[in-house]
Amino acid sequence: MEAIVLASGSKGNATYLKKGDTALLIDAGISHKAFRERLALREISFEGLDGMLLTHAHSDHTRGLTSLLNKIPTTLFTTESTYAAVMNKLPKNTPHETIAPDQPFTIGAFTITPLLLSHDSKTTLGFVFECEGKRLVYITDTGFIPELDYPLIGNAEMYIFEANYDVAMLFRSERPHYLKQRIDSVKGHLSNADSAYYLTQLVGDKTKTLVLAHPSEECNTKEHTLETFSSVFESYELSLGDFDVAIAGQKRPTKVFKL
Repeated sequence: MEAIVLASGSKGNATYLKKGDTALLIDAGISHKAFRERLALREISFEGLDGMLLTHAHSDHTRGLTSLLNKIPTTLFTTESTYAAVMNKLPKNTPHETIAPDQPFTIGAFTITPLLLSHDSKTTLGFVFECEGKRLVYITDTGFIPELDYPLIGNAEMYIFEANYDVAMLFRSERPHYLKQRIDSVKGHLSNADSAYYLTQLVGDKTKTLVLAHPSEECNTKEHTLETFSSVFESYELSLGDFDVAIAGQKRPTKVFKL
C-alpha cells in the first residue's frame, strides 16, 4: 500500500492511496490541475481512480469535486447526507455508492471500514484501510475519539491523524470567540495535545508512521506540533523518535509512504 497526502488544511484536503491496480482518493478539496501537479512532484504515474471517498461536505473537502470528476470519472463513495449536500456539484450521471459507519466495503485491493466522527457536519467519516493484513487509519475533522473505537483503530501500521491547532495560539488569535469555541469543542477539531494523547493510546508495536494532518495555518506551527507531541509521548514513556513522523500541509504533498 502507498499513501501520499496531497493537501491538508482549511483550504483543501486530498489524500491518494494505491495498491497494485487499485487507486483511491480521499476527499476532493483541490482542483484536477493541483491533483496532477502534486502527483507529478512525487513522480507518481497516474492511470485513473477506482473510487473517490468523501469524509464530509465542508468545502475544504469538496471544492474540487466538479473539476476532478469532470476530468477523472469515477464512483463517489459517501454517506446519504453528504451526497445530498454535494450532488449539485457533481457532473451528470456520476456513479455513487452509499456508505455508512461501521459497515465495511471493498474497492479492489482495499477493505475499508468507515468510522463515525464528531464534527459539525452531518455524518463525518474517518476510515480504516486494510490491505494484505496492514492497516492505515485516516482521521481528521473530529473533536474527540471514543474509546469504543480503540480496538478497531489501535496498533495500525500508519496513521494520518488530525493535529489542527495549538490551544494557546487559537485563543490568542483574532478569530471570533464563537469560532474559537467551535474549533475547541467536541464537534470541532483535535488540538495538538488531544491528538498526541489519542495516539499514545493507539500506537503499538506495528506502528511505523504518523502523518499529522489538517494543521491550521493561523493557529499552529510545525514547531508547536512537534514540541507538544514529544512532551506528551514522553509523559507516556514513548519516544516520538521511534516513528516516521511527517506534518502534512497545504502547499506541498508529503513524500510517498509505503506500508
